[in-house]
Amino acid sequence: MGMIVPIQGKTEEECLETLQALKENPYFPHIYAVELRYDLLERHVEPLSDFLRKSREIIGKKKLIFTIRTNRQGGAFPFGKSYFQANILAMESRVPDYIDLEVETGEEGRGSWKECIAMVQGLGGKVIASYHDFEKTPGLRECEEILNQLSSYSTDIVKIALMPRSKEDVLNLMLAGRRWKDRNPKRELISMSMGELGKASRVLHDLSGSSHSFVQVFSASAPGQWGIEDYMEVSKKLSGKKGLALLGFMGSGKSTLAPKIAERCGWQAYEMDQLLEEKFAMRIEEFFRKFGEERFRREEAKLLRSLSGKEHVLSPGGGVVLREENRKVLKEHFFSIYIKVSPETVLKRLAEGKNVRPLLQGKMNVNEIGEMMRKRSAYYEEVADYILEGDGKSVSACVEEIYSALLENGL
Repeated sequence: MGMIVPIQGKTEEECLETLQALKENPYFPHIYAVELRYDLLERHVEPLSDFLRKSREIIGKKKLIFTIRTNRQGGAFPFGKSYFQANILAMESRVPDYIDLEVETGEEGRGSWKECIAMVQGLGGKVIASYHDFEKTPGLRECEEILNQLSSYSTDIVKIALMPRSKEDVLNLMLAGRRWKDRNPKRELISMSMGELGKASRVLHDLSGSSHSFVQVFSASAPGQWGIEDYMEVSKKLSGKKGLALLGFMGSGKSTLAPKIAERCGWQAYEMDQLLEEKFAMRIEEFFRKFGEERFRREEAKLLRSLSGKEHVLSPGGGVVLREENRKVLKEHFFSIYIKVSPETVLKRLAEGKNVRPLLQGKMNVNEIGEMMRKRSAYYEEVADYILEGDGKSVSACVEEIYSALLENGL
């Protein structure tokens, strides 16, 4: 689960100093994103684009969220034309990765919000459709309706933060979030109950469906935020995801990357095909010929279950995602990274190797490989916690990217 650190200050200089202190903090490599709370600035000394560029120079490749929280939803910025103008101006700098927008959950004004979202996305940015209520949490059905209204906008992330008055309120929001996530597995959700009463909801992300959580390093931007050290400790204990699984088609680079990442993490690397061949006392292609694919998939599923719940790097065969039970195990027990490469890359690598999987016999051409990859791609993406675009990247660059993803997700 990615950690987001809010940055707040009275001036741009104070924010930049806080960012620099954050970069020097030992927990900085574990952070997924920083949020600049622009609404909390009491005065603006320099152009917004300059402030954003200086922020980017400090945080490097970390994600940057630009947020103007208005007085409608607990912030300090007046809602009006200037709100829209400032958000578009921020995105025109091409610096932020995300713009947080307090979209309407009713019908009034939807056209204006859709236009603003389209402008941000047209400038290369992503949008967080957010809703906050610092006074109350509505009932379960209304929570679900708010999430449905937020997700009706074509944004990348949906965010909902509510103040609970009872334990039932906390459970209602978590259930609403989990149901929404199950219906929208490819979209990201940030869901939280605020205050001390809702604090547990910020770490129970497997139950709430939330993809990210706001944590504090210096000061909290909302009631109930965890300190980063405590959050990481508790989140890791609660998470069922202990190991790393590298997913992808044959020839995507799983076998090359697994031992290098394992060495970096101080873990053990396991090649599932190799373990299966040792168990069968024969090559996989021979096992296919003698016993068929169905029996092979049963043995593969059994081995995957036995390797769950441990800190290691797993390199499964490309077809491991074909069985629903395997996808469930991968989702629950592994941080899964899909190494995505083109059919041309696969063909080139397989042509250079000695062994070809049984299902590729007689299909060693771009069209056949591409068709098989397209059929499996949806399964890889369903399971993946992270997608690594592997084409054109060196082995060392891929290792660094994967290692950073592990740190940012608490492994």
